[in-house]
Amino acid sequence: MLIINIYNVKWKRKYTNKEIAKYSGLSTTTITKITRGEHVDVKLSTIEKLAKFLDCNAKDILVEVPDTP
Repeated sequence: MLIINIYNVKWKRKYTNKEIAKYSGLSTTTITKITRGEHVDVKLSTIEKLAKFLDCNAKDILVEVPDTP
């Protein structure tokens, strides 16, 4: 399973969830859920927006984790 991990990238650049939401065009709720690791049905366009705003590649924020039963 792939998850989005923006916490480390966000922390290194010291952005708040509100800043990411404002400049990426995503809702604060979506950013909060992604940061917390909650299940969010994320579109590829969302991943692209996040990567563009955080100035990184999509591979930098996507992490493969084992499926949990």
